[in-house]
Amino acid sequence: MGRMDHNPSSRVSFGCPDELLETLDEIADREDMNRSEKLRELVQKEVEAKGDLNEPQPDLPDDERLAEAYRILHERASAPHKTERRVSLEAAKNKLYDNSTPKSAVLDEIIKPLESTGYASVSPGNQTVWVYVRPMLYTDGEDIVEPDEKGIA
Repeated sequence: MGRMDHNPSSRVSFGCPDELLETLDEIADREDMNRSEKLRELVQKEVEAKGDLNEPQPDLPDDERLAEAYRILHERASAPHKTERRVSLEAAKNKLYDNSTPKSAVLDEIIKPLESTGYASVSPGNQTVWVYVRPMLYTDGEDIVEPDEKGIA
């Protein structure tokens, strides 16, 4: 990525561990940027990812890993016969395992923490163990709002 045009109207100062800054500098060097340019790029990406602050945002777990897992489960789950959204435990494990969380650890490291925070629940069915996924709720920063109140699909 080339040099970013900027005309900073504000300066920011913050503390950061030396090792983290050294790694950031190495990443910036690899991308032919200086530290300030890389930090501006990262801030821009974060602002874009969080969206319009005037629009309600999904109510997600605080832990990034659990938030991403909840999004994946919510997307994957279906609601047969207009019942609660659910996905089989096996399908959930297949979707959520990765290099840092082997398939055998998904239940304990991801699904149970989601269950303890109210985002999912595990329940045995006749022949299948199901992971029930809470409907996506939205917040305006203070209160939970109904999706149709703010035009959210």
